[in-house]
Amino acid sequence: MIHTLEKMAEHKIMSKRFLRNLKMEKKDMIKLLSSAGWRRRLTELAREKDFTAAGMVQAVEPVLDKLADPPEGGWLHFICDSVKASLYPENFSAEVTEDRRRAVLFFLENYRAMLAYEREHREFSPVDDLDLLPKEATDGCVTAREYDRLRKFWNDHYIYEFMRISREITPFNTVGHIGGVHYVALFIGKQLAETDIPVDLALVSSAAACHDLGKFGCSPKEEKRIPYLHYYYTNELLIREKMPMTAHIASNHSTWDLELENLSAESLLLIYADFRVKSIREDGAEHVCFYTLDQSFEVILHKLDNVDAAKKQRYERVYAKLKDFENYLKDMGIETDVTAGPVKPNSSRREDTVLLAGDAVVEQLKYTAIQHNMKIMSIFNNELAFGNLLEAARSEKKWKSLRAYLNILSEYFTYMTKHEKQLTIHFLYDLLSHREGDIRRQAGALLGQIIANYDDVYRKELPDNVSRSGAQDSISVWGKYLNMIVSPDYRATDQHRSWIGYTLKVVIRGLLENTEPDKRMQYMEKYFALFQSYDAEDSGVFVLLDSVVNVPRCVFRREDRLQVLRFAAAVSARDPIEIKLGALRAAEAISQVVQTEETSGSIREILQNTEEMTSHISVAYLTCKLLHNIGDEAGAKVCQERIDHIAYDDDLKEDAVSRIFRENLKVGTPWVVKTVNIDFLLDYIMERGMKSQIFHLAAHFSNLIKVSERVTVRHKAGRGLLRIARALPMEQINEIVIELTKGLEIGEYQFSKYIPEYLGELALHLDPGELDEFIATLQELIESTNDRIASVALDTLGETLRNYSGYRTRQEEPEEVYEARKQTMLGMLLKGLADYHEVVRQEAFLVIGQYIFGSSKLSQDEIFAIFQVIYKKLLTLIMEERGFDMNFLTNAAALNHIYRFISEYHFQKGSMILPENRTAAFFPGTFDPFSLSHKGIVQAIRDAGFEVYLALDEFSWSKKTQPRKIRRKIIEMSVADEPDVYLFPDDLPVNIANPDDLKRLREIFPGRELYMVVGSDVITNASSYRAEPSEYSIHSMNHLVFRRETLEAGNEDREKLQKNYARMTGKIQELTLPVYLEDISSTRIRENIDRDRDISNLIDPVAQNYIYDNSLYLREPQYKNVLERKNIVIEPLEHRESTVLKKLSSDVHLRAESLQELCRYMDRSDVKTAVIRDSSGKIQALAAVNEIETGDLYREFQDIDIAAYLRQKATGRMLIIRGLYGSTKVDMRNLLQHILTEVLAQAVAGDLTYAIYHPLEQELHKSIRELLLRQGFVEMGAGDGRRDLYEVNMKEPIAVIDNMETVLKKPFNTTPKIRTVLEKAHGDMQMALTGLNPGNLVLSFNAGIINHKIVDMVTEANHVPNYPLKVRQLGECMCVPFGKILRGMAVPNTVTKTLHTEKMFSPALDSFTIEEYPMYAAIPDQVRTIHSFGRPVILVDDLLHKGYRMKALDPVFHENGLQIRKIITGLLSGQGKDLMAIQGREVESAYFIPNLKNWFVESTMCPFIGGDGVQSEERVEANLIPSVNQVLPFAAPSFIHGASREAVYHLSMVSLENARRIFLALEEEYQNVFERKLTIKRLSDAVISPRMPNGADRVAVDPSLAPSVYMEDYKERLRRLESALK
Repeated sequence: MIHTLEKMAEHKIMSKRFLRNLKMEKKDMIKLLSSAGWRRRLTELAREKDFTAAGMVQAVEPVLDKLADPPEGGWLHFICDSVKASLYPENFSAEVTEDRRRAVLFFLENYRAMLAYEREHREFSPVDDLDLLPKEATDGCVTAREYDRLRKFWNDHYIYEFMRISREITPFNTVGHIGGVHYVALFIGKQLAETDIPVDLALVSSAAACHDLGKFGCSPKEEKRIPYLHYYYTNELLIREKMPMTAHIASNHSTWDLELENLSAESLLLIYADFRVKSIREDGAEHVCFYTLDQSFEVILHKLDNVDAAKKQRYERVYAKLKDFENYLKDMGIETDVTAGPVKPNSSRREDTVLLAGDAVVEQLKYTAIQHNMKIMSIFNNELAFGNLLEAARSEKKWKSLRAYLNILSEYFTYMTKHEKQLTIHFLYDLLSHREGDIRRQAGALLGQIIANYDDVYRKELPDNVSRSGAQDSISVWGKYLNMIVSPDYRATDQHRSWIGYTLKVVIRGLLENTEPDKRMQYMEKYFALFQSYDAEDSGVFVLLDSVVNVPRCVFRREDRLQVLRFAAAVSARDPIEIKLGALRAAEAISQVVQTEETSGSIREILQNTEEMTSHISVAYLTCKLLHNIGDEAGAKVCQERIDHIAYDDDLKEDAVSRIFRENLKVGTPWVVKTVNIDFLLDYIMERGMKSQIFHLAAHFSNLIKVSERVTVRHKAGRGLLRIARALPMEQINEIVIELTKGLEIGEYQFSKYIPEYLGELALHLDPGELDEFIATLQELIESTNDRIASVALDTLGETLRNYSGYRTRQEEPEEVYEARKQTMLGMLLKGLADYHEVVRQEAFLVIGQYIFGSSKLSQDEIFAIFQVIYKKLLTLIMEERGFDMNFLTNAAALNHIYRFISEYHFQKGSMILPENRTAAFFPGTFDPFSLSHKGIVQAIRDAGFEVYLALDEFSWSKKTQPRKIRRKIIEMSVADEPDVYLFPDDLPVNIANPDDLKRLREIFPGRELYMVVGSDVITNASSYRAEPSEYSIHSMNHLVFRRETLEAGNEDREKLQKNYARMTGKIQELTLPVYLEDISSTRIRENIDRDRDISNLIDPVAQNYIYDNSLYLREPQYKNVLERKNIVIEPLEHRESTVLKKLSSDVHLRAESLQELCRYMDRSDVKTAVIRDSSGKIQALAAVNEIETGDLYREFQDIDIAAYLRQKATGRMLIIRGLYGSTKVDMRNLLQHILTEVLAQAVAGDLTYAIYHPLEQELHKSIRELLLRQGFVEMGAGDGRRDLYEVNMKEPIAVIDNMETVLKKPFNTTPKIRTVLEKAHGDMQMALTGLNPGNLVLSFNAGIINHKIVDMVTEANHVPNYPLKVRQLGECMCVPFGKILRGMAVPNTVTKTLHTEKMFSPALDSFTIEEYPMYAAIPDQVRTIHSFGRPVILVDDLLHKGYRMKALDPVFHENGLQIRKIITGLLSGQGKDLMAIQGREVESAYFIPNLKNWFVESTMCPFIGGDGVQSEERVEANLIPSVNQVLPFAAPSFIHGASREAVYHLSMVSLENARRIFLALEEEYQNVFERKLTIKRLSDAVISPRMPNGADRVAVDPSLAPSVYMEDYKERLRRLESALK
């Protein structure tokens, strides 16, 4: 590194780049420097540590003077002016000749070297130094290319050097301020980027570095206006330098920019940093200081010009928003004190928000809104991400989801770039032909809004010589799309043309409402120009005429009115009634505000052209109104008489009305006729007081709302219905409400979605009793299994709520009744927010956001009254999100409304008064499931004045519970409508037997009186209460004890309870459970579920739907199965003499000569036997073997060829199997397989690498031969061929675990038919596996035997018996299975708690992670629960080979201080053993395989029954776990090495065929047992943990079909791959 100043400067000015820029040769430069004493002067400068620009000028002035004539005012001012002139030529100039240009560059390059030298010799100063980010730090940023341009701009224009010079020659320290802001913005931005908030650090840096460059652009005469004008000059400079994103952020950094509701993280960081970095002037110099936010508030307040009350109030409002941002940063763990070092922030939001209260909850709601807003804005700052968002919206099929996208675009469109606006406008135009009318209307309104805001108009203060640009681009865009709406492309169908055209009025309204008044006419000129052409097609003509009615009269100029009327007159001669009515409507609308001679001519022509159709009542009605408007009362009277004649035809006035009713209900009637008819009916019936017809009219309007095919007609009818409601008797209103409510139950959005807007308000005309009935009906609909019905019911409820305040004036009732009803309705909304259907949850939050917090009908106090009730529930029920999914978009929109309300309330009213409950009740339980009995207890506790916290208890380890998240969801749905009832956090396990946990529980509720909720039976029987009291033990806690009335009347041991009470030091309150709730039990609920009965009288109705929709609790035992001793005992290989054969079972058939031969063989000292005994000690299976060295081969086989053959193939010791004998009894099946596995596994563990079957008998039984072949034995290819010799290589065995019986539920895992199918399937699987590596060993392990071996090892390690005792005596340790083994089982006399884990593959199946099993708590939370047991742990797994699971879990174990005593595994490889040795873990196994090649678990190869997890965001039916089976066609089994393609194909086909046979047998048995079909949805009836195949070849699955149907499909898909694989 160069350390001297002269060397650093020389390096720069001698570079080829610089010399080329100066147009000098190197030799000339050397000569110049030598003659001027340049080197000496720089050396002196460095020695004196003079790093000023003035010092540098003095040092190099001789060189500068040789390069050019000295300028007036000196070199330093000239250099500064020349840089300013290059940046802002419009305001500054300098006489820069070529010579002076070279002199300026020479100085600046020397000065750059000096500043670099200064930096090396002092510490970094944020107010003196400004370091741009290195390229590697910005390459991944969205604005990386723009930042590259910044680097070039910064370097080429010597920006930093220029600012340092400016500080010396002016009174302003702009470089210090910019440097400070840059430092603060990046200091916090880098920390924020460590979280899940997308932050473009390149944009943060560039905006901060450039935000005040505009101060140098203000001309001298603008000096006093620099604070206001520098934004403009900053923007102009950066746009000129092609840095638009930087320009947008940098030029909008004032405090007032915070008035914009939605700001990106980059904008907030810049404004926040700029706010905190301020200057003070001391001794004539400006010093830059870093202030806290509060200090800066006071500093700026004193600096503001003309601060009146309004301006101060405005300033306080924006400051509050900045304070919210800072508080959010601190909540994320971000350090905002720049004097401290940066910290690693929290990676996600805190999970214990449920424990917060009052203002802390409100703050969390604000932070959540801020977070969502910044994430949304990150999309709008990234055109690629924005394009993806639009594509996602374009491909969305559900109109509700599409509405969510439109809501987001509507909320944030003002922050789009021009290109993004172009893309959005095109997208919105496409939506104008969407089949849903609401989408067309919403898209049309937004289209108009975006066009109105299309131009990038600079809105801050401008210099005097600059005019604000007009909306020229937006006008051309408007003209283009106006023509496309009126005259769509020829490819559009007639239906699409009409849909597109009818949105014109909506587009115009959106355009005009968002345009400044002085610019409206520029847009309307394009619109009115279309009325100059009379030859347009009928569809276009009608579109124009229809739009006139909706155009505000104020935008019509005189000539425009005349032109429209001339147009209407000309086209009214056309035949279609729609056009004639359109002309009349347009003329009637214009004539309402102006009647002149100029207009009357055209109006008369229209009347003349439509006269022939006045027999039609709608035409006559409009004609009458028009004549009245123009003052022709005589003509109006004649027309009215004609109408009366039509109406009184046949002297039955009802007939005319009935005809109109029929006409309105006809599909063929034009919609414009229907809307005019509605106006006529309202005027005719209401004005004439025809009371007998009002109900019929209301019923007619009700029908139109429900069935009309036109949105316009529906809304017209709805508004008409509300208009006449007051004229209806209460009983008739009730009838209409009932009919409309039935319309909600249709379940089809196109019919029901327009009802809520009018039904919700109409219902408020009912009597209190009928209103309560209506609300109860809505509640039933919200609890419906049909998410569409529930959604429209929620919309209706929202309408009722936002209009509910008016009910006070209509009905007199006690305030508490009014409030109780509101509480009920709010509870229903919260129930919707907790629903298990995502669509319902999204709709509920949309209603809460838009209908309540975004409502203009509710006052701030009314909204606050609602907020007080639901604010904490809202925070706890906010939907989970998966990236930028629909939940995220819905949350973001609703949270924006809530944030606006909170901010505005704080500003208008100050702090919120939110009551806080000082008493809390902690209610632990398994809640499996949460019942109405539990809910009754909760309500009683809450009504007693407690805030209730429900904690899912995981310490009742003997119970076989549903996954934690399922139970939690059931509780959440059940208590969502209950105020002051919450779910305790998952990450805080509380074991009531653990004093440390109870101590922490008290600390969680500081300053609050805490009670433990338990049943009296718990106090009587639980070991934690029987234990001796200690500090913080359960005895010291306050208690709420629930007693059962039925037990009170019986013989409950009251004395025992009182005795335990006496040992308790806390307060005790007793509550009694009502008798009707006592009958509700988990057992009763499960029994009814098994019988498919209604259980809504036992649990919450929505919870019932959730259970049945997801097939939960089917044939599920309440308690774990305690593993008992098997009726067989396996004894390993050892020497046994032939006398042991006296215990040989008579079911083992041996001929006399064979028995004699076996006896002689067993009596040899080198022979070992393994046996399997039954419970009586009889031997049911036996294997006899011996081991030999290669030198003993001839002696063993008496064949020289065999000996030579084996010496070539095997080395070391070999296993010789001479006899395999087993029982023929059916209940002793597979004994030969078991005994052979034991022998081979023991041999492999003993490092024997080869086995030969050399039978004692002369004739080999067929069953033995098949058994050997299934293990991979092959017939030996040596010898005389007369002997049955089989060989197998045992060096790298394949293992397969036969576990199918353990994954099926009773009784299906024990029926003879299914067991036979499973045995056949396992045999076929073994044979298929032998094809992978022919001649190599395939070891088959039975899962049941592995389980019992593990139980023996666990109980031995825990020093307890391996069988259940009558009185349970638990060992010191607890058993923790963490793989696929022992799930749902308990080890005798041992606390057994499963750590639920899953191998989870990525969607591409190219990687996997170890995660929590689906629907279970996060792994760290599970480990914390295990730690709370306070016991040493024995970890148990089925297999330990590569140790992926242990590698993932080990850090979590260490972090939580888990004491692991031992690891016990079913299968252990040599690699697995080494890994445990590295970790310092003691490991023991049922079987040890030193060199395991591959392993297979049979169930994981069977679709719908097993597999490995796959990350998936799609919802699957019946709670089936998305999984992949590692066979074709689901996945390429890449883990199989060295096998042929044919063998892999065959293995896959066998797996699918096995699955097919198993399912056919299961389906038949299921039909026999339950007399119903086994479908995929009901799989959990027969399979313990059913799964959904979700591999690379994903197939859509119909849950109503049998699983065997899909096996055939999967096989066919595999056959299509056959040619490619063979």
